[in-house]
Amino acid sequence: MSRRFSLSPGAIFVLSFIYFFGGLSCLAAVILSVAVHEAGHAAAIRTLGGKVKGLRFDTSGLCMSGTGAYSTAGEVITLLAGPLSGLVLAYICAKLGDAAQNNFLLRTSGISLALTAYNLLPALPLDGGRALCCMLRGLIGERRCENAMYFIGLTTALALAILGICARTTQLGIVLLASSVWLLIAQTGIVKSMRML
Repeated sequence: MSRRFSLSPGAIFVLSFIYFFGGLSCLAAVILSVAVHEAGHAAAIRTLGGKVKGLRFDTSGLCMSGTGAYSTAGEVITLLAGPLSGLVLAYICAKLGDAAQNNFLLRTSGISLALTAYNLLPALPLDGGRALCCMLRGLIGERRCENAMYFIGLTTALALAILGICARTTQLGIVLLASSVWLLIAQTGIVKSMRML
């Protein structure tokens, strides 16, 4: 493993879990969706004059680190470039998959769309939460931003839990419950210290 890329044991567990329950096709679709998402971040970082330092893959997902001095608008653009790329991938795969009746492309479209929607939730350490945090910090200050993000993060996690309970007999319900638990755990160490993953 190089200094520019690190893979944690937790990431290996997550990938193995996806492969075990979804098979090779599902794993490939997830990897493609995540790669395009991070490529969007990288493109925005370079466009704004920054430099990508490295990638870290752990239980929270694939996380990119970079250097550069950005305005609030530039930081928000960089954060939202990943979900935008995922949305574009979902659209292209849906069109091509429908035209060619290709199950892999259709699966990739669905996974990319789901990851994009999840990443846009207004909770840290997700891209949507980080973008909201950038905007709030400039409007209401660091301390109030910290309190607001903690409340918003908890509310988002609880909303996911309620949706998961309502859909508990489906695979979606299990995914929503797992996502809510992860977000609830994440709020303690990340929001209170304002440490971004």
